[in-house]
Amino acid sequence: MPENSQSPRPSRPLIAITGIGCRLPGGIDSPTALWDAMVKGESVLSPIPGERWERMRSQLHPDQRPEQPWTAGTIDDIEAFDHQAFSIPAHEAAQLDPQQRMILEVVVEALNDAGLPPSSLAGSRTGVWSGSACFDQGLMTLQPGRFQRMTTMAGAAMAMLANRVSYHLDLRGPSMNVDTACSASGTALHLARQSLLLGEVDTAIVIGVNLMQFSGITAGFVDGGVIAADGMCRPFDEDGEGYVRAEATAVLVLRRLDDAQESRDRVYALVRGSAANCDGYSPAGLYAPNPSVHRDLLKDAYADAGMDPAHVDYVQCHGTGTKAGDSSEGRALARVLTPGREGPLAIGSVKSLVGHTEGASGVVGVIAAALAVYHATIPPTACHETLRSTLRRLPLRVPTEPEPWPQTGRPRTAGVSAFGLGGSNIHIVLEQAPEPAPEEEDGTAARPRLVPLSALSEARLRDLAQAWAPVLADSTDLGRVASTAQHRRDHHPVRAAVVVEHPQQAAAALLALGAGRSHPALVGPAAAPPKPGRLVWMFAGQGSQHAAMARACHAELPVFREAMEEARAALAAHLGRQPWRPGEPIPDFETAQHAIWLTQVAQAATWRHWGHTPDVVIGHSLGEVAAAHAAGALSLDDAARVVAARSALLAELEPVGGLLVTDLTAERAEEVIAEHGLVGTLVAAAYNAPDTTVLSGPEEPLEELRAALEARGVFARRVPNDVPAHSPSVAPLTGRLAAALDGIAPRSSDVVFCSTAEAAVVDGAALDAAYWARQLRSPVRFTDALARAVDDGATVLELGGRSTLGRPATAVLAAAGTDAAVVAAGDADRGDHAALLDQLAALHLRGRSPARWPEPVRSPVRLPVRWDHGQLSDATAAAPTLAEALAAPEPDPAAVLEALVHLVADTVGITPQEVDAERSPIDMGLSSVAMIGLRDLFHEAHPALSNFGVRLLFDPSVSITRLAEAIIDHCRGVPAA
Repeated sequence: MPENSQSPRPSRPLIAITGIGCRLPGGIDSPTALWDAMVKGESVLSPIPGERWERMRSQLHPDQRPEQPWTAGTIDDIEAFDHQAFSIPAHEAAQLDPQQRMILEVVVEALNDAGLPPSSLAGSRTGVWSGSACFDQGLMTLQPGRFQRMTTMAGAAMAMLANRVSYHLDLRGPSMNVDTACSASGTALHLARQSLLLGEVDTAIVIGVNLMQFSGITAGFVDGGVIAADGMCRPFDEDGEGYVRAEATAVLVLRRLDDAQESRDRVYALVRGSAANCDGYSPAGLYAPNPSVHRDLLKDAYADAGMDPAHVDYVQCHGTGTKAGDSSEGRALARVLTPGREGPLAIGSVKSLVGHTEGASGVVGVIAAALAVYHATIPPTACHETLRSTLRRLPLRVPTEPEPWPQTGRPRTAGVSAFGLGGSNIHIVLEQAPEPAPEEEDGTAARPRLVPLSALSEARLRDLAQAWAPVLADSTDLGRVASTAQHRRDHHPVRAAVVVEHPQQAAAALLALGAGRSHPALVGPAAAPPKPGRLVWMFAGQGSQHAAMARACHAELPVFREAMEEARAALAAHLGRQPWRPGEPIPDFETAQHAIWLTQVAQAATWRHWGHTPDVVIGHSLGEVAAAHAAGALSLDDAARVVAARSALLAELEPVGGLLVTDLTAERAEEVIAEHGLVGTLVAAAYNAPDTTVLSGPEEPLEELRAALEARGVFARRVPNDVPAHSPSVAPLTGRLAAALDGIAPRSSDVVFCSTAEAAVVDGAALDAAYWARQLRSPVRFTDALARAVDDGATVLELGGRSTLGRPATAVLAAAGTDAAVVAAGDADRGDHAALLDQLAALHLRGRSPARWPEPVRSPVRLPVRWDHGQLSDATAAAPTLAEALAAPEPDPAAVLEALVHLVADTVGITPQEVDAERSPIDMGLSSVAMIGLRDLFHEAHPALSNFGVRLLFDPSVSITRLAEAIIDHCRGVPAA
């Protein structure tokens, strides 16, 4: 059988591990870091750090206080938490079990590793199973005589380990904590797998967590003699004398394999089978292992997997390093898994590396085994030298160096065991995943890629850019990175993007973003509006053409190419010849007109493909033809007919004259024409902006005026391939155009057509032959038309080969006093594909994310997640506390209001500057639970507020300012202490 062929299996769905997140001792904070540590094979255990040790030592009975710190596997700064990222007030976050805080962050990391945007799970059948036996928070906070709050209880409740995740992500599947002691998280995975098999959920989040806050637990284990005196965890070693306690937060994301394959998820391994049982009564006692039950467990697990036990290649054991535990486990493995096997069974335990993570150890073991299967390498077991004498005659071995996975002709397989104090046992069977289907395209091809990134604030965004830069610099597949950033990340309010062809260019642009500098490939940063206004498509006219126009888009974007070829065919039918094609020269006016229209039609199709459809269209001269087609007023054939006839007639005037763009106002342009005695000869052809007027007329006077204006320092530039459009020279052509267009069939449309010929909204059905004849001669009243086309928050997207209307349109909007924005067409030097992606990025920054991103969905790349780990105790340190503000006999109203504003800001999860003191707290978004929390803070701030109810808090007519006044009145005359 080939290496990746699948052995016979049950007909049930296969369950895939698609995401991993972890926080482990030794600074291990990702599956990559864990695998590197596993391959290195050196223990990361160390004495508990000084300040933390002193705090833990002080909790102990004097007779149990050791002179030297215990050795343990500790996680750095378990108090750190990005409460703002989860909209949890700092004062509430400070009362949460650190397990809850760490779980929230690591779950997000695991989902990102799986390529599942957390927001995509909202309302879904996703379940959460946590496994933890750590109740330290309750021991430390829920004590007799202490004042208790609802937040105190919720902060210590074990159920909240799972429920906090389900609440934050808005999940609708089962949500529970499992406590079976050291097999807790393995049992949680077993239950999650069953839920997936039953179809109860589509995604399962499985958590294992363990922390060491209350030192009395460790003291009890020391007293029981199960903690290694030498501080080393030595599974299956002759010198093993116990285990070392350790902390961990480990998360797995599970999906059915069919779903994972359809989504092109990375699959670390399959969970092929699992079984759980209990030791039951044993004469040796409650804490002693039961070898016969361990054997039954293994038989059940491999029967569930439909697998011959002799086919398992490696077992990630419970392996605590105790003599009784190692011996019982080893004998059971030898009895069940080795008959019929060629050679000894490889076994090991990640506890030798990170310590015994107790309730988390099941998931930690599964992660270690899944990574080994994924990397086709059996990892070493640290600290192992000599196999225990009780196991030496058994066909078992403990690798001490990394080994290539054995070539068996079968899929790679591994078992994982976890045994709980009191006898609750679990064994999980993992198998190599099938090879993924080939990617849809070669992601390494050099072409422009859009890589978006976002955060909750600009400071966070810059930090994220710095973290992503080295990842992109080392990338060999920029397309896969772009796909991950587009499809597999949430898009937060503060956004930026880079549009690049090469990884090093991407890294440079991100480093520039991180440093607050500009870069040619960088778009943004900007804060996306919560509700963007309407989208206006603005079609440029003559002058937007250039030599390389549409070349890259035609070559690299299938939708663009197909739309252009369809438009070329329509135009050819009216020309009687093949029109311009990207890459060909643009030598004259008629060719330029064709090239502009063809490019705009193809761009419009591309924008629709990406999910951006216009609410309003507006066109400049020739641009009105593409605008009418984009609005649905003209069919493609009718639009091609208009372009063919219009351009051919105007081309007759090419020797006659042309156009001159100036920075003159409309009034000043008329004055200049009069000053030079050219009234009736030269006219204003287009009013592009308050300070931009285009003049039209015969060649000789037009050139004379250009020279005169330039001599006076006035901007004046000729339009390339121009004719004296919209001037008296055109008048003889209007009748001929109307005759040529007789029979076109315009129609009404839901898209608003704002005419620049009439500076008004025109029904699509009115765009008949007579309209196009009038439009040929009428001046382009772009300034007035655009002002009518936009509303507050609108985005104006320019379509054309290069930007000719971006600056004038921005000036028009500024003069109109609207907050609409212009997304101009790109610079010709940028390349037309990159320029189009620049515009797509700019729309994304304006809150208009594409419904269909340019990159196909591909397997995810690991992109770092960044957290803002400010100290919770310092979260409101900059503001005066309410207690301080109320301490004076006659409190200062301004100080009380300021303190109250900071409390509301902290509770809502916004900055004090964002709080409107004239709104009520409930209008600011405080939930009922948050209201109770705010009331509790009032109670703690001043004795008089102990009977201050929540009625005023829930009254929408009582503003924060009024609430501050009520608090002062309530405290007046009552001493603060």
